[in-house]
Amino acid sequence: MLKAIIFDMDGVIVDTEFQDFRIQQEFIKKENPTIDHAATNFDELIGQSYDMLYKTLRKFIDSNDSLSAIKERFEKFNDAAYESINYQQLFRKDILSILKWAKANAISLAVASSSTHEHILEVLTSCGIKEYFDVIYSGEFVAESKPNPAIYLNTLQKLKVKPEQAIAIEDSYYGITAAKTAGITTIAYKEIRAKVDQSGADYLATDMLEIYELIKSLNK
Repeated sequence: MLKAIIFDMDGVIVDTEFQDFRIQQEFIKKENPTIDHAATNFDELIGQSYDMLYKTLRKFIDSNDSLSAIKERFEKFNDAAYESINYQQLFRKDILSILKWAKANAISLAVASSSTHEHILEVLTSCGIKEYFDVIYSGEFVAESKPNPAIYLNTLQKLKVKPEQAIAIEDSYYGITAAKTAGITTIAYKEIRAKVDQSGADYLATDMLEIYELIKSLNK
């Protein structure tokens, strides 16, 4: 019997994963104008935790600067890019069907995201859904975020449910790996705009309505 649904945030609840991917590429282009974008595979950027991201950015910009220096420059660039972004426009509103159904059936809800806790709260509040979630867990709270399963294992512990009693909704390779390593049945929100390895998920769905139907069919 299903007792909990755990959502990733970026790329699942809000369509920000691809937006982040584009911003990261623009930052690389700014820092390293000579890089051949057409010949470079940036796909490994998708779904990375912050610590992993800064290391990957340093590689792409071919820099010997410290990770803290790269972090500082990227955060300024990213903050400026996000000033014009409206989370409500990126909000996948069909998730409300799942949230309301879960509450009506006494199924706990959680967010397990590599984003900062402050950012998670900002997005969920902007979308008007923060109060639906029983647990909001950030990659900041663990030594290693996704693909390490700790973020999911700790979320399960806080929910007081076993892995086999939960479903995770993910989109990135790293998130899927984390959820599956934690022993959780995983549904991937299909990404077609970038090459993301989602083969590790148990199920693949094209939108929230399909995910909703899948969840109901698995609740047996």
